[in-house]
Amino acid sequence: MRFSDEIKRIRQRCFLTQQDFAKEINVSFSTVHRWEGGMAFPENLEEPARTMLTSEGTTNRSSHIIFYEELKNYRILTPIECELIQMFPANWTNTIPNRNRYFMMGNTLVTGIVSRIEPIIREIIEQE
Repeated sequence: MRFSDEIKRIRQRCFLTQQDFAKEINVSFSTVHRWEGGMAFPENLEEPARTMLTSEGTTNRSSHIIFYEELKNYRILTPIECELIQMFPANWTNTIPNRNRYFMMGNTLVTGIVSRIEPIIREIIEQE
């Protein structure tokens, strides 16, 4: 049985909603929702972001949606927020239209992570 199915089965056996189950095991609702195979809605800004897709500038089932406290409304990420998630400097892509900026950030690798693990991998290879 898949992990997602097992979590859901256990939760339902206890007659708990995802939210109640999350409280019982001291994790966020979005964590339980993801464990059961869904995507967090809205995105939890306190947790690592999901993988970005090239369709990020549109509103669809895979869009990163956040709750904007100041306006008490939902919104998609800005191009700058997408750049920061992907570990690029703010306004790294500001010389092109926003649609292209979203596409580029959805089509990129998070090179900052690679840069951080490279010395560790290099050391392992050199010791072999």
